[in-house]
Amino acid sequence: MMSFMTIFLKNKLLMQDAILSRDFIEGIVATENTRTYLQRREPNHSQALLDAFTAHVPTFPDVVRANLFGVDRFVIWSSNPKLVGMRFADNRELEIALTGQIVVETGETAVAGGKPEHIGLASAAGPHGRQRFVEAYIPIRDESGKAVLAVIEIYKLPNALFETIDSGLRLVWLAAAGGGILLYVTLFGIVWKAHTIMREQRERLIAAERLAVIGEMAATVAHAIRNPLASIRSTAEIGLEDDRAGTEASFNKIMRQIDRVDAWIRELLIGSIGSDEVREDVDIEAVIRECLDSLKVETDLQNIEVSFEPRQTPPLRGARVQLTRAITNVLTNAVQAMPKGGRLVVESHATRGGNLEIVIGDSGHGMGPSLARRVFEPFMTTKPNGTGLGLALARRIIERHAGRIRLETSEGHGTRIILNLPQSP
Repeated sequence: MMSFMTIFLKNKLLMQDAILSRDFIEGIVATENTRTYLQRREPNHSQALLDAFTAHVPTFPDVVRANLFGVDRFVIWSSNPKLVGMRFADNRELEIALTGQIVVETGETAVAGGKPEHIGLASAAGPHGRQRFVEAYIPIRDESGKAVLAVIEIYKLPNALFETIDSGLRLVWLAAAGGGILLYVTLFGIVWKAHTIMREQRERLIAAERLAVIGEMAATVAHAIRNPLASIRSTAEIGLEDDRAGTEASFNKIMRQIDRVDAWIRELLIGSIGSDEVREDVDIEAVIRECLDSLKVETDLQNIEVSFEPRQTPPLRGARVQLTRAITNVLTNAVQAMPKGGRLVVESHATRGGNLEIVIGDSGHGMGPSLARRVFEPFMTTKPNGTGLGLALARRIIERHAGRIRLETSEGHGTRIILNLPQSP
């Protein structure tokens, strides 16, 4: 394709040069009344008319040879007197020019096996020897513009023109190469983006299938676990009736925790059968404090400093129990990342876009890139007793609320998990 374009541009420029030469020749023919000689062609008649015309032709820029052919194919005049009166057979370009068309050919002066009328052209090129020439056959018409009276053949060595053409072609090739590279990069980017999206969708489908299996298992376990929970609560209530010293607070705490677990199980059962979630205005600040309170025993035992900084936290429309579960899972993951103590920082605030953002950061060891990419996958865990479901379920809950969850971490610098939730999902 590019080769075709370069040939097309080159031929177009050379043809434009030949058309310019034709315009000069027609001007000279009209001024010197050369048509009178060409129409009569009588021996020694009006030779001055021909001489006046031919005196101008060699002065054209870059011209090294000029031949004037009559309609009988004989050379009427030539800048090389040896060619006058000669007739060259099988001259295809001359035959086409006699029909009224301009014909342009190009080649090199030192190429062997050229046309017979190229005799002495290489020496005319000067000491440089091998040079590119342009050969133009230009018809000369009568005043009506219909009949061809003669054809003038002009040989040029237009070095400046060829240099301009070469520069233009180099620019075309460079532009084409740049365009090709840009197109390749663009297509590569599109393909890579499509591949990334398809890979993410595949990973999400796999995660969804895993979570669906988990849901079935959880529903079964949930049905079974409510009975022992009810028995434990009843036992705690009976224990309270005895009013044993020092046990009342413990039994109350047991019942509170059982009530919380029972609420989670009810939510799990509702979700497992596909029931619609109950949406309500949720006080996220209160939810975060509740989640931190549920983890107080662990944070105290592990000597973790907890900091909660709420700033203009707006209420959120959503499923309170599920949001509590998601935030608890993220907080639990952060606490487990600091078994030997550290600092847990929680922030909540409204973004400029009107969303609610919760940032949970820990001062643990952080994660490398390979682990960070898989942290939200189901069953992905680095803890001996972990299930690898906490962050996977958290992401699922946040996305069901039309939100996003993302991870910022690096080895040795802790981890931050950002939950971004719209106020009206």
